[in-house]
Amino acid sequence: MRSSNRRFSVFGVLILVAMVALSGCATRKFVRQEVDAAVTPIGPKIAEVETRVRETGERIDAVDRRAQQGITAADQKATQAGTAAQAADQKATNAQRAADTAGQGVQQANTRITAVENRFSSIDNYTAGPPQSVTFRTASSVLTDDAKRTLDGIASQVSGLTSGYAIEIQGFTDSQGSENYNFGLSARRAESVKRYLVGKNVQLHRIEIVGLGEENPVADNKTRQGREQNRRVEIRVLRSAMGRTTNN
Repeated sequence: MRSSNRRFSVFGVLILVAMVALSGCATRKFVRQEVDAAVTPIGPKIAEVETRVRETGERIDAVDRRAQQGITAADQKATQAGTAAQAADQKATNAQRAADTAGQGVQQANTRITAVENRFSSIDNYTAGPPQSVTFRTASSVLTDDAKRTLDGIASQVSGLTSGYAIEIQGFTDSQGSENYNFGLSARRAESVKRYLVGKNVQLHRIEIVGLGEENPVADNKTRQGREQNRRVEIRVLRSAMGRTTNN
């Protein structure tokens, strides 16, 4: 009887151990299931969050690239504006220099006119004859055949004189071209007349010339005929009451 009770007790213990073991396995399985159930919906959320983070980073990079491009474009425009400003300053400087040069030309011309007048008044009492004009083609200082015939007539009046006269030559242009260019062109026209008269035995030291550019127009520069009249050289023969007509 005691032996049967012992066997029953051992068997009971074994059953108890088995129940505990089975209970432990069931518990662990339950825990894993619960964990898996908890983790399973979190995985996609984590992936979604990572995707959003990545997309946000890409948008930030795109905005940064656009900002850099905008900054670069702004720098280029600023550089171009600075270059344009420098070019404008240079043009203004050049224009001022041209204006100064033209002003000097006017002053020099006026000085020469004054010098001629003073020279004549200090030597003799001269009487100026009527002015005679020769005209030129556009932008040219070459004498035409008509101009040469007019100058031949002037030379014939004084070529036999040794004193008592002087010749004043003033060159002019129309209003086309810059002021500075016209001063130079008018002086070249006056010089052409002077060379021709000297070639006709008119004494060189009795000739004074000056170029006055587009000053003192005799006709309207808005018309072709007017411009033709303004492209001229005026020649005046000044005679002294004390002059004599001795042939060379």
